Amino acid sequence: MTVFQGSSFSPDIIAAMTQAFEEAVDTLPFPVGSARVQSLAKNIVELAAQGERDPERMKLLALLALKSVRHD
Repeated sequence: MTVFQGSSFSPDIIAAMTQAFEEAVDTLPFPVGSARVQSLAKNIVELAAQGERDPERMKLLALLALKSVRHD
């Protein structure tokens, strides 16, 4: 994935990203498609790369971005 190129995150940021990702996935209606999961992960990595550090905010922003894109 090109989104990871040039990205480097500290263990604390990785922990925040993991928390945001897991909590975001837990909010999705079942069944959860792989496209949604990949989009969430990409959104969270991009947010962290832009300097976001709050896992709750990352989760909310990633879910909002996901909501604006339709995945079948």
